[in-house]
Amino acid sequence: MSVRDAWWESPGGYVSEVLSALAAAPDRTVLHYRDKAVTAARYLRSVAGIHRALRAAGADRGSVVAVLTAPNSPDMIAVRHAAHMLGAAVCYLRTTNPGSSAVMLPAADQLGILRTTGADVVYADEDSSPRAAELARRAALPLVGHGVPGAVDAAPCDDPGPVVPGGWGPDDLALIMFTSGSTGRPKGIRKSRRAWEGTVRTAIAAPPEADRITALFSTPLSHTAGPMADGALARGGSVVLLPEFDADTVLRAVAEHGVTRTFMATAHLYRLLDRLGELGHPDAASAGLSGLRRLIYGGTSAAPARLSAAVSFFGPVLLQVYGTSESGRISFLGPAEHADPRLSATVGRPFPEVEIEVRDLDTDHALAGGQVGEILMRSPQLMDGYLDPAPAGQALRAGWYRTGDIGYRDEQGFLHLLDRVADVVKIDGVKVYPAVVEREILSRPGVALAAVYGVRDEDGGEHLHAAITCRPGMTADPGAIRRHIGATLSPAHAPERVLLLDEVPLNAAGKPDKAVLRDRSATPA
Repeated sequence: MSVRDAWWESPGGYVSEVLSALAAAPDRTVLHYRDKAVTAARYLRSVAGIHRALRAAGADRGSVVAVLTAPNSPDMIAVRHAAHMLGAAVCYLRTTNPGSSAVMLPAADQLGILRTTGADVVYADEDSSPRAAELARRAALPLVGHGVPGAVDAAPCDDPGPVVPGGWGPDDLALIMFTSGSTGRPKGIRKSRRAWEGTVRTAIAAPPEADRITALFSTPLSHTAGPMADGALARGGSVVLLPEFDADTVLRAVAEHGVTRTFMATAHLYRLLDRLGELGHPDAASAGLSGLRRLIYGGTSAAPARLSAAVSFFGPVLLQVYGTSESGRISFLGPAEHADPRLSATVGRPFPEVEIEVRDLDTDHALAGGQVGEILMRSPQLMDGYLDPAPAGQALRAGWYRTGDIGYRDEQGFLHLLDRVADVVKIDGVKVYPAVVEREILSRPGVALAAVYGVRDEDGGEHLHAAITCRPGMTADPGAIRRHIGATLSPAHAPERVLLLDEVPLNAAGKPDKAVLRDRSATPA
């Protein structure tokens, strides 16, 4: 092939492995995006061109490259590969939302990211060039891109320029990602090469579900989907990139490209199921999804009733992953375990490289199996810390990360999540975990989405409220829901008020915005 022979082998690391796999079949289509097909040879030339342009703009080992592109553009992967070959880190400017990149961050927030991360270079594609040019000008940074006015040209080429053997060290910065900010201001997360390499290696090592992997991703490549895409490419597979999750688009793409593997948020799985029901499909084969061998989902724990419907429709292909941006992956519930109703309320067992402890919220002492407390973990994929050392000191203790999740481990080692530490509501002295109530509400006929939250009165007392939406063409009785919860769980768990909404407001992470719902609940019924 025309690209300078195996220039990518010198730095080593995961990028070398991915690019070597692509070079083995240069004419093979490896990426699909916006009705365009990208061959392995074209992709290698793209990485070479970006590598050359970044170096020309001053990027080197220890630099930070800020990336602004259209949603889920292949450039998001190519720039990361090129930067990591230089020993530079990357951060993404479009969104901090792990579930959607449809709405771009305001320019002021993006400028804040540039300054907070100490970015040295801005990379942009044609779609994002006006905003990127403005940001680069205001931050006094060089701009890199192909077809971008005024930028150092990153046109695909055969020669990447000087390549440094050995690349970077294990403690060098690889990625700065941001939390969604659902519990406050977004926090910048520092991931070292050691942590990032570990994350990608686990994706590469994942057992293939078919002779040839075709993976589809509609959630942002800046988060979980990114290393999963590397895993597919390194195994000789191809990747289908969608700008955003849309049930109809996903269904068409799975059938058209013969998708064998996909990842989506738990809420996306619900939406996909609802859409398949609207279309009248009784099973995966009737919907053209028989080639799908692995449907991975995560972000929030799933409701057993919805999982039961998913297993009935898709069969033994579901894989639930529990983790956080800070920690990487923590635990998983495999396809066979989804078929056991006793396990569907869990998030499975820890991954082999992950250690778990459950600690008392007050004393911080480790608890025995079956006892409820905060979940702590540590693994090779754990972040180095936050950009701001203050929250880092609260979240990391002697190498352990405090997840902020409340739960317990049963006698088989399965992890049960009850709720977030910050969301616990005390009703008449009883601790109520809203997530437990939400899962029970979702078992009721017709309920599509449920959010349960505490509301304080003028005297400081807490009251439990809920908001629900219904599936298309169906309805639900709030009074019947309250009675069911009171009988199934306890009177303290029964919401005093249930709002029946056309749409539950969502926060930046794509989860129910409970602050907005509290305001709505304050309005008299």
